[in-house]
Amino acid sequence: MKPKGTVAVMPTLVCKDTFYSAMRHSGRLRFAAAAAFAPRRALLHAALAALLLWSAPAGAAPAAAAGAAPAASPPAAATAGPPGAAQPAAGGGQDEPAPPGGWLIKWRDPALAKPLPGTRLLRRLAMPAAGAVDVVRPEDPGADTSEWLLRLQRMPEIAYAEPIGSVKLLAAPASNDPELPKLQHLDQIGALTAWSKVHDQLDLTIALIDTGVDLDHPDLKNNLVAGTNLVSPGKPPEDDNGHGTAVAGVLAGEGNNKEGIAGILWRAKLMPIKALDADGFGDEERLGKAIVYAVDHGARIIVLSVGLYRYSPYLRDIVQYAESKGALLVAASGNDGLALGSKAEVKYPAAYATVLAVAGVDADGKPESRSNAGPEIDIAAPWHVYTTALGGGYKHEEGTSMAAPQAAAAAALVWAVHPGYKPYQVRALLRQTAKDIGKQGVDDASGYGLLQIDRAVTGVLRADGYEPNDTRQTAHKFPLGKRIAAELAGGQDKDWYTLDAPYDGVISLQIQGLLSGGETTPILQMTHVVGGVVQGTKVTKLGNQTVEWNVKKGRNEFELHYFDSTAKQRLPYLLTSSFEIAPDSYEVNDKQYQAFTLKPQSQQVTGNFHQTGDRDWYAIHFETGGTLKLSLSTDSARIDPALAFGRQGATLQEIDENSEGETESSEPINVTPGIYYIRVHNGMSAQAGPSAASYTLHIELISKYTDPNEPNNKAYEATGVAKGSDYWGVMGAEDADWYQLRLGSESVLSVQVTGIPSGIRMKAEVFDKRQKPLFTLQSAKNETGMVKEQRVQAGLYYVKVTASGSFDRQYYGFRMDAEQVVAGFRDITGHWAADTIVALSKDGIVEGSGNYRFYPNRSITRAEAISMLVRALNPSASAGPGFTDVTSKHWAYAAITKASGTGWVGGYPGGAFGPGKPITREEMAVILLRALQLNSARPYAATFKDVKLTRWSAPAIQTMKQKALLGGYPDGSFRPEQTASRAEFAALLLRAMNM
Repeated sequence: MKPKGTVAVMPTLVCKDTFYSAMRHSGRLRFAAAAAFAPRRALLHAALAALLLWSAPAGAAPAAAAGAAPAASPPAAATAGPPGAAQPAAGGGQDEPAPPGGWLIKWRDPALAKPLPGTRLLRRLAMPAAGAVDVVRPEDPGADTSEWLLRLQRMPEIAYAEPIGSVKLLAAPASNDPELPKLQHLDQIGALTAWSKVHDQLDLTIALIDTGVDLDHPDLKNNLVAGTNLVSPGKPPEDDNGHGTAVAGVLAGEGNNKEGIAGILWRAKLMPIKALDADGFGDEERLGKAIVYAVDHGARIIVLSVGLYRYSPYLRDIVQYAESKGALLVAASGNDGLALGSKAEVKYPAAYATVLAVAGVDADGKPESRSNAGPEIDIAAPWHVYTTALGGGYKHEEGTSMAAPQAAAAAALVWAVHPGYKPYQVRALLRQTAKDIGKQGVDDASGYGLLQIDRAVTGVLRADGYEPNDTRQTAHKFPLGKRIAAELAGGQDKDWYTLDAPYDGVISLQIQGLLSGGETTPILQMTHVVGGVVQGTKVTKLGNQTVEWNVKKGRNEFELHYFDSTAKQRLPYLLTSSFEIAPDSYEVNDKQYQAFTLKPQSQQVTGNFHQTGDRDWYAIHFETGGTLKLSLSTDSARIDPALAFGRQGATLQEIDENSEGETESSEPINVTPGIYYIRVHNGMSAQAGPSAASYTLHIELISKYTDPNEPNNKAYEATGVAKGSDYWGVMGAEDADWYQLRLGSESVLSVQVTGIPSGIRMKAEVFDKRQKPLFTLQSAKNETGMVKEQRVQAGLYYVKVTASGSFDRQYYGFRMDAEQVVAGFRDITGHWAADTIVALSKDGIVEGSGNYRFYPNRSITRAEAISMLVRALNPSASAGPGFTDVTSKHWAYAAITKASGTGWVGGYPGGAFGPGKPITREEMAVILLRALQLNSARPYAATFKDVKLTRWSAPAIQTMKQKALLGGYPDGSFRPEQTASRAEFAALLLRAMNM
C-alpha cells in the first residue's frame, strides 16, 4: 500500500533497480543499472527516515580514502561538502537535513527574503544556480500544509514553493537474455576504432553523481580525483552500493594496464560525488547540491544515472546553471519501457532541454524495449555491459545507467579533440554522427541514433545539421522539449521544422541568437502552418526571445527566416521547444464549489492537469440509490493518479495506492439520493507541475433498488407490519432489517421470506418483546424462499432479517401473518360451527391435524367419525370383528373395533372397512342413529324431496329429522350422497350429546 501523506515528507533518491515498479511518489528517481536487491516499499521509507535523521558530527574531521593513490585520494577540503554550504539564516534552525515536510521556496529577488509567519526556516541554499532558495516547513507540525502552502504560493515575492521530491537511481530489471560477450558494447559504439585517435581525457574533470565509487578498485583508483560525500559529510565518497562503481568502470576503467577491463576513457579525471546512500536513496535538494558542487569544482561533464517522473522547477534551475557555466549534463532515460509500455516517459533530469538524454539498445543494436522512450531522447548506447564491481571485481550490468556513461565518455573524447567546443556543439556533434537505427530520422526510441564514438572524434561539426530544410516539404523534425543548434545563412535562407503536439495546447519556441561581439540582433520572423494553411506570423526583435503558439494536437510546421530578406549576416542560433497542455473541457473546476456537474450515469471523463497543483472536481446528484465504482487511469507515468470521493458534507475518502502511471480504483460504493463529489489530481506531490498527459475517470453506475423500510437496522427502529401484508427490502453490507408485529390473542405466527437472490443465504430470527429468541429460519444453498410458523401467545414480536452478502439489484419479500388460535385451532374463528368445535374440544372429543387446524369444511372420513363417536359416547362393548384394512397400527384401530363390537358400523364385502373413505350425509345419519340406539320406521311421506321413501337410509333420515338432529337445505333437499364435513358431523354429534 502506498504510504499516505508523502507530499509532506522529503522523499529520497533510490538506487535499487527492482524499485522501478514500486517507487512512486513526488520526485522519485532511480538508477538505470540492474541490481541484485529487491527492497520493499517499507525499506524505502526506513531508508528515508535514516536519511532524514542523519547529521554529521560537528567538526568531524574527514577521512582520506584508505589505500587510494595520493592523486585520487579526496582531500579534507573536498570531502566536507561544497564551499559556501548553506548556513542557518538569522532566526532559523540548525543546518540539518530537512525532516518530513520539507519544502523548497524560491524568492524572486534575494532582497525580498524575509521571515514568514507560521514557517520555520531550516536552511538557505547558497547556490547561485538556483537563486535565493530556502528549505522550510510549517512551524506547527500539525498545521494544514495545504493552506500553509497556498499562502506561500500567493505571495508575489515567491517564485515557487514545492515539496522536496525524491530521486532514485535508474536500475534496470534483471534480464533473461543470454549473457553477451564481455565488452561487446565497445564494438557497437565504435570505441575500439576511436582509440586509434584518442582514448585519454586529462584536460577536464568528469563528475559522477551516484552512490560513490570503490576508491581502491585497481581499475579505477588511478583515474579518480577528489570528490565529496554529501550523504555523510566528512567521509570519503566510498561506494557502499555498487552502482556508482559499475558506472565508473564503463566510463573510465583504466586501460592498457593489464588489469580487468578498459573503460571508454583509459585515463581520466573522474570526480566521485556520493549523493545516494547504501540503498540508493537521496532527494532533490541533495541532487541539486551535487550538480552545483561539480560545476563549481570545475567539472565539465556530469553523469546522472538517476531519474524521476515529476518535473521539478528547482532542478530545472540547477540544470540551467550548469549549462550557463559550460558544463554538459548526461543522464539516463529510465528502464520502464516494458513495465509501463506506452505510459513510460523519459525521466528527469534527462528530459530537461539541455541534458543529453541517453536511451538503451540491445546486443543487435536495436532500440531496447525496456528503455524509456520519448521525444527528449538524444542518442542511444548499449544497454548491457561488463564493468567494475565492488571489492575490486567485475560483473555484467544492464540498464540506461550503463548507457549514459558511454555517451559521457564520448563527449569527453570529443572535447579532447575539440577543446574549444561549447556544450551545445558537443551535443550537436554526437547527434550528427550517431547511426540511425530506428525509424528514419530522429525518433522517440533512439533519438538521433546509436552512439558512434569513432565518427564523433573524426567527424566535422556542421553548423546546421538540419539542412536542407528550406521548404515545407523538407521540414526537419524538431523533438519537443529539446534544444537544437542551427544557422540562418542569410536573408534568403529559411529553416522549416515540424513539431508534433501530443494534445491541444501551447508550443513555446525560445530563439537565442549566438552573436559575435559587436553584432546587432537581427529581426526574425516565424510563421505557424498546419496542413499548408498559415495559422499566424510573429516577429522577434530580441536576441533571446520566446514566442508562443496555440496549437491543435498533431503535426505543426514552423518557418523561421530573416525579416529582412536582403540581410547577408549569418546567424547561428539555439532553438528550444516546450509544450503546455490546454485546459480540459471541464475547467474551471479547481475548487469544490466549482465542481463540474456530471449526469448520474455510467460514463468516461477525460481531463488533464494543465497547471501547477491542478485539482479537478466533479459532482453527481443521484436521484435514486445505486452502486458506484470509480477508477482513474492515465496515459503517462508523469501522472500518479490520485482519487477522492465523498457525499456532500462528509469527509472525502482518498484512494492513492499505486505507482506512477498505474490505475487507481475504488471498491463498490453504495450511494443514496444526494450529491456526491469526486476529486482527481496528480499524486506526484501536493503541487505537481502541469503535465502533457491526460487522465480518464471511469464512472460505472449500477442503479439499485432502495429499501423503503430504512432505517430499520436496530430493534428500536423495527418496521411495524400488518398481518398478511407484503413488504420489500434490499440488504447492504453488514445490514440487518428489523420488523415487528403485535398480536392481541393467541395465534399461529407465520414468517415468510421470498425472492432470495442466487448465491445468497438469508436468515430470519424471531424474538419476543424481551428479545428472547423464539425460533429461526435459515435458507439453504440456492433456496429462493423460506417460511416457518409457530403457535405463540398474545404480545409483541420482532423479526431480524440478515443475509450472507449484500444485494440491491432485486428485492427480497417479507411477510408476517397470524391466525388466531381458538380451542387450539386457527381455522375456526368466524366459522358457523366454531362454538360446537370449541365445546367438543374442551371435552376431548375433537382434535386438530397437528398444525393447529381443524379443517371444518373438509370431508370427514369413516375413521374420523367413528373416533369422535367413541370418544363422545364411550360404549362399553368389547371389540368386534376386525377388518382387513385396519391393522392394530392404525391410529383409529381401537375406536373402529369397539364401534364394530357395538354394531354401530359394519364393513364392505370382502372384509374391508374403508377408514379413509368419506362419509356421506345419509351414512352419517344411519351411523348416528345406531349409536344413539334410536328406533326408526319407514316414513309414510317423503321428508326431503331428494330422499325417496324406498331409499335405504330414508327411515334414519326421517328419525334424525324428527329428533331435530339433522336438517336439510333451503331448497328442501337433503343431498344424501354428498359427503359430510367435519363441522357438520361435529354439530350433529353435539346435538346428540345434548338430547
